[in-house]
Amino acid sequence: MRGKSAWLLVGAAMLLSQGCGVHVPKESKLVVRYSEGIWNLHQPTYQDLYLACHPAEPVKLLEDRVKAYEEVRKSGRVTFSPDGIEIIRLGSLGNGAYFQVHESMTSEDTLRFRTILEPGYLSINFTETPPNAVLYIMGEPLGTVVKLKPGKTPGPERTVLQSVDLEWIWTRLPKGSPVEWCLQSVLPLPESATFKKLQFREAPTKSPAVFH
Repeated sequence: MRGKSAWLLVGAAMLLSQGCGVHVPKESKLVVRYSEGIWNLHQPTYQDLYLACHPAEPVKLLEDRVKAYEEVRKSGRVTFSPDGIEIIRLGSLGNGAYFQVHESMTSEDTLRFRTILEPGYLSINFTETPPNAVLYIMGEPLGTVVKLKPGKTPGPERTVLQSVDLEWIWTRLPKGSPVEWCLQSVLPLPESATFKKLQFREAPTKSPAVFH
C-alpha cells in the first residue's frame, strides 16, 4: 500500500455506515458512495450522483448501462467512459480496490482530485467463486480485458494492472438538491498505470478433440 491514507473500499464503507468518530474527508465519502453504488447496481446513486450532471445521457438505467459494458468487455477491450462503469467494475474485483485520495482542489463549484486505484487481483486466488464462473480483469495496455475462469490448476503468467491514478471531477449542485455534488467524470490516467505479472489458479483449458 502507498501511504497511510489508503482506503479499502469495503472497510471505508463500513466506517461510513457505522458512524464512527473517525474524520472521513468528503472526497473519500464521495468515492466510496459512488463506487459502492455502481458495484451494487444501486439506481438512486447513479441517478443522484451522475445523471444529475448529465440529463442528456441516453441510458438512464444503471442496470442497462452495466449490461452494455458487459457485452463490450467480451471483445477483450474497453473504452473508459465518464461515468466510470468500466474502471469501477473491472477494478473493484475481489478483496482489493484500494483508493488513496491525493491532489484535491476545490475551485468555486468544482471539486477535482485523484485517487490511486489498486485492484489487488491476487486475492482472486483465495476467493471462492461459483462453478464455471468467468472473471474479467484489466491487463496491459490499459483498456485490455483479461478473461479468467478460476479453478485449481496454475495458469499461465499474466500481465495485469497493479495500480492507476483516477481523476475525479465533481460539480456542486444548487441548494435543495438531493446531494451536494454530482460527478462530471472519473477517468483513469494511462500514463500513471503500472502492471505486474501474476499467475492465477484457473480451470484447465479443454484441448480440442483430435480425429484420425
